[in-house]
Amino acid sequence: MTEAEILSVRNEVTAIVVSVTGFSFTMISAYIAALWFFLKDAPFALRAITFVLLTFGLAFMGAMSAGLNDLLLATETAWGKLGKTATELPGFGNERPDFLTGFTLYEAAAALGAIVFVLIYLALFYLTFIYNWGDGLRRIYRG
Repeated sequence: MTEAEILSVRNEVTAIVVSVTGFSFTMISAYIAALWFFLKDAPFALRAITFVLLTFGLAFMGAMSAGLNDLLLATETAWGKLGKTATELPGFGNERPDFLTGFTLYEAAAALGAIVFVLIYLALFYLTFIYNWGDGLRRIYRG
């Protein structure tokens, strides 16, 4: 592959990563809105079905992200085989800054993303099945 082809693939894959991340946050935001407006008063079965659907959607987005990560790493490998490049970029994210204590930028970004999504998922589980919404909030909301 040429330098231009690698950069083109890299830009396309990066755009897809941004879209997948944005859509994941859209799914989470829609679930939060549904939880507040409808699901907090819904029977357990409906909350469970909705949460399972959210789980499948986020799992699909996670699997897609993993595949895209492999493509990004492949562009890094192809870039390394070029030798001298016109852009003189050493790489795209394989640096290991001291503040990341041995992790590459790729590894740190993937770990941060995974931690954030696990925390959000656990919070939504808690709000769906454990949290007691109480009548106080409903009185304020309904005036």
